[in-house]
Amino acid sequence: QDSSYHGRDKDQAFIPSTTFKALTGAKYPEIIIYKAHKPKYNKALTEEIRVILGKKLHFDPNDTEAIQVWDTTEMFAFLDTFMLAFTLFLAVVGLLTLIVGGIGVSNIMNVVVEERTREIGIKMALGATPRYILFQFLSEALILTAIGGATGIAVSHLICYGFSKLGLQDFVGVPKVSLAIGVVTTLIVGLIGAISGYFPAKDAASKEPAIAMKF
Repeated sequence: QDSSYHGRDKDQAFIPSTTFKALTGAKYPEIIIYKAHKPKYNKALTEEIRVILGKKLHFDPNDTEAIQVWDTTEMFAFLDTFMLAFTLFLAVVGLLTLIVGGIGVSNIMNVVVEERTREIGIKMALGATPRYILFQFLSEALILTAIGGATGIAVSHLICYGFSKLGLQDFVGVPKVSLAIGVVTTLIVGLIGAISGYFPAKDAASKEPAIAMKF
C-alpha cells in the first residue's frame, strides 16, 4: 500500500494482466515487481530470475544490460545506515544541548546565590539550617529546569500538531510525542537540573551568617 511505482499503490487500481493487454494492446509488461520470502534471499532470487528469463528470452544471465534490476533492499540497507548515523548525530547534539543547558542553570543559580547572599545570612541568623538553605536553592534549580523542560515538551506537541495539519501523513505518518521518551527525557533533565543546582546550593548553605549579612 505504500509503494511508489508510478504513484502510491493505495491510489491505484489493480487489474489482471490479460485485461491490461486487451485495453492497451501492450504485449509485454514494462515492470515486474517481485519479493523474496525474506530479504536475505533477495540476491539469490534475482539471480534465479535472470537465469529463467535468460533461457526464455535468449540472453546471458550475467549480462546486466539485458534487463535492469532495482534491488530495493540495497536502498533500504543504505537508509538504515544513514538513519543510524543521523540518530547518533542527534544523540550527540542532544547530549551537548543538555550539557550546555546544565551549565546555564548552574551559572544562573550562582548569580542568584551571589545576589541573595545577604538574604541567606539573615535566614541562617534567624535559625535556618544549612540543610534548609540547600533544599531551597536546589528546589529553585529544579523548578527552573522543569519550566525549560515543560516548554520543550509543549513546543514538541505544537510541532507534531503542525505536521499533522500539513497533509503529509502518507509520507511522514502521524508524528506524536512518545510517552516513554517523554518520561526518560524528564528523568534525565531532572538529573541534569539536580546536578547543576547542587553545587550553587551547597555554596549557599556553607556561608557563615555573620559574613553573609555584610553583603
